[in-house]
Amino acid sequence: MLTVLTVLMLPILALAAPEGVHELDLSPDQVQQALAGDFDLLLEDAAARTPEGTTTVVLFGQDALGNRVPLEDLLPPAPPVPRKDAPGGPPVDHPGSSDGGLSGRAVYVSQCHGWKYVSGQFYLQRPNLFDTVEDLHNPEATNQVLVRYLENAGAAVFTAKERDHNPNMALSDNDGDGYSESGSGFEGGSAGFVDRQNWVHGENPFTAGTTRRFPADGGGVATWIPEVPEDGRYAVYVSWAWDSSHASDAHYRITHPGGVIDRRFDQRVHGATWQYLETLWLPAGVGGIQVELIGDSSDAGSWLSADAVRIGGGMGDVSRGGSTTQRPRWESAAYLHTQFNGAPTSVYDFYSDGNGSDPGSRSRWAKWEHPNGEDAVYVSWHSNAGGGRGTSTYTYTGNSGAAVAGSESLGSSIQSNIVDAIRALYDSNWTDRGNRQAAFAEVSPYHNPETPSALIEMAFHDDATDVEYLKDPEFRADASRAIYRGIVDYFADRDGAVAAYLPEPPEDVALVHNSNGRLEVRFSEGPTGFPFGDAPSEYVLFTSADGRSWDNGTSIAGSGAEVTAAPGETIFVRVAGRNSGGISFPSEVVGARQSPDGAAAVLVVAAFDRMETSLLPWEAIGGTVGDVRRMDLPRVNPYDIVAAHGRAIGAAGWPFDSIADERLPETDLSAYRLVVWAAGEESTWDETFSATQQTQIMTFVQQGGALLVSGAEVLWDLDERGTDGDRAFATNVLGATMASDDANTTVVAGEDLLAGLDLGFSEANGAPYPVEYPDVLESTKGVIARYDGGGVAAIFGDSVALFGFPLETMASEADRLEVFSRLLPALVPDYIAPEDTGFSDTGDVDTGDLDTGGEPGKPRACGCATSGSSGNTGLLALVALGWLRVRSRPRRAIL
Repeated sequence: MLTVLTVLMLPILALAAPEGVHELDLSPDQVQQALAGDFDLLLEDAAARTPEGTTTVVLFGQDALGNRVPLEDLLPPAPPVPRKDAPGGPPVDHPGSSDGGLSGRAVYVSQCHGWKYVSGQFYLQRPNLFDTVEDLHNPEATNQVLVRYLENAGAAVFTAKERDHNPNMALSDNDGDGYSESGSGFEGGSAGFVDRQNWVHGENPFTAGTTRRFPADGGGVATWIPEVPEDGRYAVYVSWAWDSSHASDAHYRITHPGGVIDRRFDQRVHGATWQYLETLWLPAGVGGIQVELIGDSSDAGSWLSADAVRIGGGMGDVSRGGSTTQRPRWESAAYLHTQFNGAPTSVYDFYSDGNGSDPGSRSRWAKWEHPNGEDAVYVSWHSNAGGGRGTSTYTYTGNSGAAVAGSESLGSSIQSNIVDAIRALYDSNWTDRGNRQAAFAEVSPYHNPETPSALIEMAFHDDATDVEYLKDPEFRADASRAIYRGIVDYFADRDGAVAAYLPEPPEDVALVHNSNGRLEVRFSEGPTGFPFGDAPSEYVLFTSADGRSWDNGTSIAGSGAEVTAAPGETIFVRVAGRNSGGISFPSEVVGARQSPDGAAAVLVVAAFDRMETSLLPWEAIGGTVGDVRRMDLPRVNPYDIVAAHGRAIGAAGWPFDSIADERLPETDLSAYRLVVWAAGEESTWDETFSATQQTQIMTFVQQGGALLVSGAEVLWDLDERGTDGDRAFATNVLGATMASDDANTTVVAGEDLLAGLDLGFSEANGAPYPVEYPDVLESTKGVIARYDGGGVAAIFGDSVALFGFPLETMASEADRLEVFSRLLPALVPDYIAPEDTGFSDTGDVDTGDLDTGGEPGKPRACGCATSGSSGNTGLLALVALGWLRVRSRPRRAIL
């Protein structure tokens, strides 16, 4: 790594060239470095140092005779990329995850650099600058936001690197455990995946095992049941052997805690690799998920191929030099992942050096994976270095022929959308470095002559101002939306169509008992117009029994609908908008427990809206990398704070409603006995309690209402950094001041009312996200919990309880239930919860706003939990990750 950096510091001489063209002569040492595999590295470094106004960058060196020639001409020739499917094969129908503006299109996505093996060790290809690394922050955004925008718009998305960040992995393979067959006609198929570890150079996991095949229309079923390593979110993948005799409509069925999902795929293409299906929350153990391949094809006389099922991203297990990265698979360089994904050596090691070449492997993989007839583009997300600022997008120019038709239009569309969005939301003077051309391997027709290709340099990770944007999770989400919009615009302009953009998530969501005593979901439309999405034409309501596993959704009209639940049933919901452009990310989670008497005693207020850089967890990677900020969105803000509180309150037998805190002004608090204020890590960034909210809560308490507040920054916001009014609210209503900003521990033990309970919130023991600065309290009220070391963690008195850490981060779900079971009757001692009989919601019901597909009066939103209806196929994947709610509050200047 030191050698690379030293060489990059050598002077580069700029020579006279036509206007807009920047020609750069490299030293002999740099030429040798390029020939050793660092051509793209040098080109990227040189391009970053060129002035604004540059449109084309060309590197020159001297050949063996001393002639000045384009450096690209000196690179060793690579063999042709093999075709994965037969030329002249069938056109491809991608069902996608949803119908939308990108339906019928495929997007090949490259997520930048990663861990690479050189000189006997693995290292990241970029250094740690300002607590972040290009190899990590760009894939974090691409995997967690961009690919989901594209899928929500209907595109089939294929990634050059692993997309799932879960380091756990489990497999079920026809060659191993968890696989079974029912019906007749099964026989041995062609080569397939085999489950083992440490794949050395040249080994192909998809030719090391076998597959099974059976008649596509014969009624047989192949079943896989992988064992889930631990509770969590997992990407689900399947694999098959492709063949022209296989069915075009292979039917996969996923059964999971939220219900049943049905997907169909064309097994004539995209075989011998991992095909992404969904991302689901799964419980540990056997039986949490079952995947079936069902012989009900309409292609008479065709076959189905049964190979393997994988859940989770796992750890890197492609080895070089006798070792692996020892890091999560998604962090690996593309040339390692493409090997795991079934590509031949000519894709990832086209120079035959026994290791592999990373930049070229990304575009060559796309060419290899791209079948005949597929309407596709290739997009790569990078960040820049070299002392500049701003955004540029590159397409190809060089001696390998003309760029693939459409590349320049694609790059220009993406570039303009990114720059215009950043200028609208963050910095009106953001630098537009233009749509440029260079001989990057990722966009070269030499490696990928089939798809229009563009490489994005989002901003400069060596500039202190730019890098603050690059780390910001909201900036990365907005940049993802801009890239997605650019791709939509490209296809619309090419086809002479009107671009349609999926909506923004609904806001101000609530689930409350209405005047009829039934549960009703309410929400507001998200923002519309550039740089956001179009208005929704309808909404989709998703329900869950636990706020983690979701059904396939039900169409609703308007901004509200009744939700049927049995007396005493706890249910959670979230809402997405849908239009011809696709389906939005989901709203935050809300929930309720249906009261037998039609009225709730408890109101849970979701007050955790914060999503910004200082919440990013730290990771000590060590070595030359050091400590870096990581954007793992479920560990920043999962937007499901109501779920953990609601499971505990409901299990304790108390009917409750819940609302986003933005709905508080229109909420009559006098209808409730207790308000539970869930502040999470809300802080000075968004305010734990606004002045208006303080007034409303103060009135509620003064009139006899009880209050339970938990959060890590409440007193930091109100007492340490607050106004006189904030401090008065903290003292007079909450009953505490801040003794210390940081307890410096995650160990908490209950005492008095909570004696014997473990309230600890360590991630290692199961907390959902890290709590960096739990408040230490000072109060005259009774102490009910202390931190390790003696600091006060929670107080109770006068019908008010305050916790200096978020209750949803308690590692023990059982102890959290016990906390609420003890606290609720102490806070409201005269309340008697109604028995789960009496109130009935099975009579005449107005279903005008809810498309049930069934009879009036039947269960509605929660009634589709086990539906396999093709009308909702794949929608679960779009909302399985509630933390993908892209907030639309006014942006604030970062610096």
